[in-house]
Parts: sequence; C-alpha cells; structure tokens
Amino acid sequence: MKKKKQQLINSIAEPYRNTADPQCEFFGSCGGCLFQDISYENQLLLKKDYLNGIFKDVLEIENVHPSIEYGYRNRMDYVAAFGKRGLRKRGFFKEVIDITKCPLLQNESSKVWQEARQISENLNDYNFIVHKGILRYIVLRQSYFKKETMCNFVLNEYNDECVQALEKINADSKSIIIHSGLADLSFGEVERNIKNGFITEEFDGIKFRIYPNSFFQSNSECALNVYRKIADASFGNLLDLYCGVGSISLFAAQKAEQVTGVEIVQEAVNAANENKELNNIINTEFICADALDYMKTKRNQFDCVVLDPPRSGVHPKVYKYLSELNPKRIIYMSCNPSAFKEEIQYLPDYKISSFEAFDMFPQTPHIETLAVLDRK
Repeated sequence: MKKKKQQLINSIAEPYRNTADPQCEFFGSCGGCLFQDISYENQLLLKKDYLNGIFKDVLEIENVHPSIEYGYRNRMDYVAAFGKRGLRKRGFFKEVIDITKCPLLQNESSKVWQEARQISENLNDYNFIVHKGILRYIVLRQSYFKKETMCNFVLNEYNDECVQALEKINADSKSIIIHSGLADLSFGEVERNIKNGFITEEFDGIKFRIYPNSFFQSNSECALNVYRKIADASFGNLLDLYCGVGSISLFAAQKAEQVTGVEIVQEAVNAANENKELNNIINTEFICADALDYMKTKRNQFDCVVLDPPRSGVHPKVYKYLSELNPKRIIYMSCNPSAFKEEIQYLPDYKISSFEAFDMFPQTPHIETLAVLDRK
C-alpha cells in the first residue's frame, strides 16, 4: 500500500517538478524531502489533485491550507551510524547521508544540531546491520511558539561518555533514552533527564509540556489552526480517542461541557494530567485504556467524539461501538487520507458536513485532513 501510494504521488507530482530551486544541498540523496524542486504554490496544487483523486466519488477539495514552507519542524530524528549523523539515503535503508544542516529545522534546534553533530563525533555509534555499538539516534525537538529546545540521545545501552557529551550541548532539556531491542526505534525508556526533562509549547494561552517520548504535532503553526477548528466544532460531552498528551482535549475543553480523553500509553496520560493541572482546566479527565476496550462499555454517553488516530487509522471494530455510542458529531483528524476514505463506509449513519486539508508537512507528500461528520 505504501509503495502504491508513493508511485501515485510521484506520478501526480511529475508535471510540477523543476519549478523551484531546492534549498538543501542534500536534496535528491536524502530521503527526508521529496518536493523541494516544486514551487510551494504547485505543492499545494498537487496535494489538492491527490486528495481529489482519493475522494472523487465523495467530495471535492477546493484548496489545501498552506503553512510556512521551511523552518517549521518541531522534531527531527537523526540516525547515528557508520560514523555519520543524518538521515537515510532515499530508497536505501542501509545507507546514511551525513546531514550538516536541514532547512526544515527551526533556527534554535538547528543551532543545537550543529553542537550535537560536533560533540558526538567521537562517540561509538550503533551499527544497525550487525547490531553493535552505543549511539543509535540523536532526536531534536523544539516548541515553535516558546522556542525551547530538547536534545535526546537514544542509546543501545547506558554509557557515561554519551552522558558527558550530551551535558555539553546547549539545549533547554536533554535526555538519555535506552532502546536495546533489535527494532529500529528512536524512543525507549528514559534513563536520565538533564535539566527539566521537558520543553513547553503554548497554543492560544494553553501550555503543553512535551517529554522525550511524547507525541506532539510536528508543525505547531498548522496544528494550532486545526485545533481552533476542532474547538469550534466541539460541544456537549466530548470523547477524545487517541488523546496523547491531551493537546486536543484541553483545547476543545474551551467549548465542550466535559471532555474525556482516552490513551493507551500511560506515560502520555500522565503528561495529559500534568498539562491539565498546569492550565487549571477542570472539565477534563484522562483515562489510560485501549480505545477498543474502552468503547465496548460505553453507550449514549457522549454528544461528540474526536478521532486523531495513528497513521494506520481506526480499528474497524471501534466503529461498531462508535455507532452504538451514537454521538451527534464525529470530528476526525487524519494524517492518512486514504485510510479515512476507507473508513467512511463504517459510518453509514453520518454525513460529512465539512472537510478541510492542511499542509502540515511542506516539502513532503504528507497531508493532514479534518472532517466533521454529523448524524443524519
């Protein structure tokens, strides 16, 4: 499915290419960006074409809401392998491009990256082919509006030399994360926090603490625009499935009477409750549970449901219980338009009242969509 999607996007993008000069010297070899040779105006057009191809028998998209073109990313996961620090080569998992700078990074985290590259040069990196070594990833995070930075070293095993190197980096928060399995992951158990152990982002006065393993949208400016629309569509007793650190729940609490956030990761629920206390928002509660297990026990208890699932989408069985829950409105934020299109079939009693697309990831094929579905 992923390969077919990539082929489809490439075929749509081809007529738009060679309309801009790439800002990155590694474009073409690095696997991070695919559209830097396409003008931003044309990027928005091709994404609109892509969406209209997916939803041609359901609805028509008139435009994709733009974002800033560069310098927007809140997070970047750099591989440390084979004496290099960077991203994998396009189409070659076993090769790493040594990235000295990236125009997608915000200014503050770009400075941290320069330090991290230099300071980590002599550290024993991890060979993911033979599974030996120490330093696996260098993960940078930044809050767009608060300008706070985080640098995480993901290690195969605890190492004092890596700790000492990380302590020298000038970031607002730093962490040592241990991931010792064979899977290629840039997260794991937080072994040690240096300084605060978190950074803070702020959306319209609502503060969010972001920890090393916290999921948070990669484009704060674009996410804020989406959250405002979610809040405007929210009402009554609201259920937020896949709530993460509670960012949507706490934002929607401005308009809803009561909000219940459900998330399977206990660390995220802990952060959500901390964010709740930080903002003194009293009409929210957060529950650690699997979405499917939670939905099995609920009937006619919610007026509105917010869905912001992972890229794989919502499990089909969740829709069975969602139909029995019978909310007046479902608000679906999706980073996978194809998955959302397939899932509409599970909601025959609902109609799409509004559908909008947002360019959360400029220079890449990814698109974020927001649909409001009302009960017929």
